[in-house]
Amino acid sequence: MRKQMRKVTELRELQLIETNIFKEFLMFCKKHSLKVNVLGGTLIGAVRHKGFIPWDDDIDVSMSRPDYEKLVRLQKKGEAISEHCYLMAAETDDSFNGYIPQVVYRESRMLSGQYREKEELKIGISIFVYDGTPRSSLIRKIYFKKMFLLRSMHALCRADFEHVNTGMAKKIGPIIQPFFKSKNTKKYRNKVLKAAKKYPYMDSKFVAPNADTAAYKEVVKKSVYEQSKELEFEGFQCFAASNYIEHLKKYYGDYMQFPPEEVRVAKHSFDAWIEKSYQAHI
Repeated sequence: MRKQMRKVTELRELQLIETNIFKEFLMFCKKHSLKVNVLGGTLIGAVRHKGFIPWDDDIDVSMSRPDYEKLVRLQKKGEAISEHCYLMAAETDDSFNGYIPQVVYRESRMLSGQYREKEELKIGISIFVYDGTPRSSLIRKIYFKKMFLLRSMHALCRADFEHVNTGMAKKIGPIIQPFFKSKNTKKYRNKVLKAAKKYPYMDSKFVAPNADTAAYKEVVKKSVYEQSKELEFEGFQCFAASNYIEHLKKYYGDYMQFPPEEVRVAKHSFDAWIEKSYQAHI
């Protein structure tokens, strides 16, 4: 029987729900010796705010491919992340159209405005999986162009370009999208996932979240990625790759500087619900 739900109306409440999911995931990973690093806006939030960027609406973490595959095996064996949280990913649920796995709250719903079929998802955090990349900068450049094309074809099948958060996609997407059918979303999802794993993590000197849109900026020596440093996030300890300051400078420039006020808005368009009895806290 489905539990009664209530709408999440405040950004801060959504942040607190995601924070609790993150904490439960970290406890599970510690129990099973799995390493998790924060990245993207979550990393900036930890460094600059010791928590969420005030206007951010999601949590992004990363795992190595070997640790992620161990996570998938544990889920398939029935080892729950927690009473309320589980892994939602293509490897565990073929109905999931995305290629970025998520740890989600079971008794929740999220309707995103970014997808043409108005997919029903759940409140959760995103996992960006690090795979091997080519050593040669030229071959790497060619490889990431191929990844860009595959991600673009997936987006053309899945996205609602009226509500995506990049200007170029809004301009070009509607022109090309009629040639791509939503029924092919999973086909291109699988192509992205296969291509992301082309260069085995264990055999590679350099690694990156190959399925991410800006993976070419996130290439790092595996030995550096595997060394972690502690940071504070919303009152508890999390981890970041040991080169996180260098990474933030490369990716964002002056990452301690606040952006202009007009761009301090949430990235995603969505409606969210949580079980009625849920109390957001940290």
